[in-house]
Amino acid sequence: MLKILKATPEWVKIVLSATFCMLTAMDLRAEQATDKLTTRVAAVAMHSDMGKPAVNLDRVEQWCLKAHKARVRFAVFPEECITGSLNKSNIPLDEARRIVDEATKLAVPRLETVARRLDMTLIVGTIEREGDKFRNCALVVGPHGHLTTFHKLWLPNKTEEKYFIAGTTLPIVQSQGWTLSVGICADLNHADYFHTAAAHGAEIFLLPVGGSGGANLVSDNGDQTKQAQYHKSLHEKLMRKHAIETGMYVFYANQAGHSGNDWFPGLSLVVDPNGRLIDEHLPTEGMTVTEITKMSIASSSKKRAAVTAKQCLNSSGRSVRVHVISK
Repeated sequence: MLKILKATPEWVKIVLSATFCMLTAMDLRAEQATDKLTTRVAAVAMHSDMGKPAVNLDRVEQWCLKAHKARVRFAVFPEECITGSLNKSNIPLDEARRIVDEATKLAVPRLETVARRLDMTLIVGTIEREGDKFRNCALVVGPHGHLTTFHKLWLPNKTEEKYFIAGTTLPIVQSQGWTLSVGICADLNHADYFHTAAAHGAEIFLLPVGGSGGANLVSDNGDQTKQAQYHKSLHEKLMRKHAIETGMYVFYANQAGHSGNDWFPGLSLVVDPNGRLIDEHLPTEGMTVTEITKMSIASSSKKRAAVTAKQCLNSSGRSVRVHVISK
């Protein structure tokens, strides 16, 4: 073989080398094109320690590291997971304000560091101050920094209305080649938010959730299977409906385990643009990792009428405006 190579004319060697380089470049371009058309998303059903932002941010980072090993680019975490669901605890308001201030100081710098190092876009639930009250928030942080902070639009009961101020902005965020939008928990009940997000180009709708109903379904030994199935039965059908009507992927990540005064079901759900449940995790702390494709979105768009933006209101009756963010 060595003798054959030595005997090969120089011009043949040059042609073979050029051909190899060209084929390698073509393979690289094909791989890059595929990367632009597909990505992986994690929906993390994380347990939150009530009132311990530093501990919970450590846990967020640990889950991000696990997701990164699975080649995930986007990760959604539950509602209020950095602070814990303070509105579902006996923590006094003064102490709640201290916890929220600590979380506000720590959260964005920590998440920016994680997102930059792992080349990920993170959607993480927390609470922020707003005068004497609070905002129920989702921080959206990409590899290049903090993109936006979403405020929950629909406060579903008197307890939340007493604690929080409803948001007035629906974000459309462009990050890492994809366009996403965000809702929190009860925002799932309002189709107008989903239609409006899709009409502005959203391909993914991500839902941090802190739903804790059905605690009576938790067994004496702490088994939450029935509680998780109850939440799934409530929310899966809404996710399917929104996905079919808008052609978006819909991701749902609920808290896990006992925290404060409540049990959270440890539930992650993923529905594709055709309304099929394609991934789920229950009833413990854990995550789903789902590969999504722009081809599925394009294919679903051929099967339905064009999506149009709606006149959106929040739970206080105020108009919701669309805010497009690109970095």
